[in-house]
Amino acid sequence: MINQLLFVSFLFLTNGVGLFEQYYPLADEIAKSMSLQQKIGQTLQVDITSFNDEQGNTHYEQISQHFLGSILVGGNGCPDGRGNIIASDNCFQATNANWRDVAQRSLKQKVVVNVPGHGETQINLLLGTDAVHGNQHSVGAVLFPHNIGLAASHNVENYIKAAYWTKQSILDCGFNFAFAPTVAVSHNPKWGRFYETQGADPKFVKEIGKAYIKELQDDDGKKIKGILGSTKHYFGDGATYNGYDEGNCRVENFDVFYNNNIQGYIGALEANTGTIMVSYSAINELPMSISDLINVDLKQQQKFDGFIISDYNAAIKVAYQGLPTTHAKMSIEDAYTKSFNAGMDMQMVDGAVGWYEEVMNNIIAQGRISTERLNDAVKRILAVKLAMNLIDVPETLAKKYNYTQEKKEEKVEKQEVSNEDNDAEYYDALRSAKESLVLLKNKQNLLPINKFKITNVILLGERLWSFKGEFKRVFQDFDNIGAQNGGWTIRWQGFNGNDYWSNDLKVSSKASSILDAIKSRFNSANIYYIQYSDPTNLQLINEQRSTFRNNIINTLDQFNRENTLIINTLAENPYAEFMGDIDCEYCKTQDKQGCIYNNWINQYLPDEQPTTLEINVGDYEKQIINIVRQKDVDIPVVTILFSGRPMIITNPLQVSSAFVAAWWPGTAGGEAVVQSLFGEYLFKSQGKLNTLPVPWMRNMQQISNYPIYGNEVPQIEDPLFEEGFGLETRPQNIQ
Repeated sequence: MINQLLFVSFLFLTNGVGLFEQYYPLADEIAKSMSLQQKIGQTLQVDITSFNDEQGNTHYEQISQHFLGSILVGGNGCPDGRGNIIASDNCFQATNANWRDVAQRSLKQKVVVNVPGHGETQINLLLGTDAVHGNQHSVGAVLFPHNIGLAASHNVENYIKAAYWTKQSILDCGFNFAFAPTVAVSHNPKWGRFYETQGADPKFVKEIGKAYIKELQDDDGKKIKGILGSTKHYFGDGATYNGYDEGNCRVENFDVFYNNNIQGYIGALEANTGTIMVSYSAINELPMSISDLINVDLKQQQKFDGFIISDYNAAIKVAYQGLPTTHAKMSIEDAYTKSFNAGMDMQMVDGAVGWYEEVMNNIIAQGRISTERLNDAVKRILAVKLAMNLIDVPETLAKKYNYTQEKKEEKVEKQEVSNEDNDAEYYDALRSAKESLVLLKNKQNLLPINKFKITNVILLGERLWSFKGEFKRVFQDFDNIGAQNGGWTIRWQGFNGNDYWSNDLKVSSKASSILDAIKSRFNSANIYYIQYSDPTNLQLINEQRSTFRNNIINTLDQFNRENTLIINTLAENPYAEFMGDIDCEYCKTQDKQGCIYNNWINQYLPDEQPTTLEINVGDYEKQIINIVRQKDVDIPVVTILFSGRPMIITNPLQVSSAFVAAWWPGTAGGEAVVQSLFGEYLFKSQGKLNTLPVPWMRNMQQISNYPIYGNEVPQIEDPLFEEGFGLETRPQNIQ
């Protein structure tokens, strides 16, 4: 691997001393003054919920007891309003104010180091949180489209705005470290994290990686004034064979693979990214968490001067998981040894701090991790903290290294957000959502529709949710803000429905479903949809469906092609990571070795992992469409697809007069869609706005046994729609 790397043509070399490297001498003196246990603690980032007792009380004192360098909010962690973080289905207390309380309690836990000749140095925490499409753990937040949607806008300004508002909201929560951006190149839509990727153009991925980190961290060459970014997941993330999450990249020509997948990291390095998070995946079955590329590529050749962090429990996965990443397994001691010696500086773990400390003490005592390697890891972590003003340096020590101390406690205090700021954030998210929409079909230039001629809007698009054979409820995707946001929303796997976007939370987020946006434009008497009295009662649902069907039949005389519009909404269930994987071979075997799909994690998904990305118009929806079109065969049907990736859409394309790929457009998605239908926003292709960032496959065969990196970048052959496809609409159609 190292020999291959020497031939790579695209190398990035920094000029002069880097943002963090300038603090190495001071950081090194502090590190060498620390005890072994303090050093080990600084190399650890722990899920904060692991400090909870059986009553759900969070014991923050464990942070300083273990000398921790960082804590993180796990995917399902939420404040309870009493100062604790709990892993719960109920996250209604996850307001910025309650997050700020958690941050204040955490930041009181400092690591105190006595530097000889200078006295006490106090080291503060890095507080990490996911930020896949905004400050997603905070209820009432404005959320932007997921990355694949932003990539469809091809507008770097949308990334800058997303980074800016994410930064502002996380600072308001008192946190200082965001796990973003993902800079993966898009490959196989079967991958459950496809929506986190940035499209198929590596030059564009490089551009947005640089722009996002620059805005998020907001450094002036000396200090980070914003929050720390974490560019992820190094590297080849998204290029795994057959799209398996935590899988293996099949690489025959390393130069081609490297040059196509490294560009986002190049851009982020140019913007002084403070951390890089390593992928779970492997290259030719060598897990990235123990790959020599970390040292040889990032630290030596690219001169990265921040610190490298693992993904959640990455070393444990290297030791015990095996497939789908690799056939090899090893002891936990070997995994941590290889990981640290490969260049990993900080390990992200779920808990069990004492166990981690024991493992580290053992392998250090055996000489398997040298003092120099441990000191280097700690030095890098401390250098980043110095750039963030997270270390209280004694005056004499600061003078010795000409270090300027700036206090940042005020960042934990509530920042007043004006109505103007709230409006600006919403309009930035709305613009991003509109520019991310892609018009795939527009028969006879149906769109834009003159809303002043429409007197009947029929809303369709429902899904019946069952879990373990038990019916739960019906979701109407034209009124499902959770489905517009997908995974990594409030909780790890996301939500269906509007529970977290109602009442005051709807006001603060300005969230809108398609139904909301239609209601703002039409009299309720002109909007036809089923208003279920009990969406959890299947018998009643069927009765009300029958009643609605009969009402449509009885009012057929009112419908014609000029005054009637059918909007049919299709949606994927929300998912994240491996729960969104499709058609993994290991999930089809009897022992399921290598299958990490587990429907208990995401109860919206079926017991068995799906084997296709095909999505169809539902039987009930077909009935209504056929009934209405009995009156006039040309009554238009506009289909809206909410998804994290391209789908197999043969059936809905045939049924539809117009078809919009809306991706997962965020909280403003409903308003964005409706504006585009009625010409309040026009689809464009100039500047690549509203165009596909990836090719759209015809069938599952085109993405089977794919990708393999040979002498050329792998491509989907003969796609249904090429990368860059997107239809325009013109204003004269609504006159």
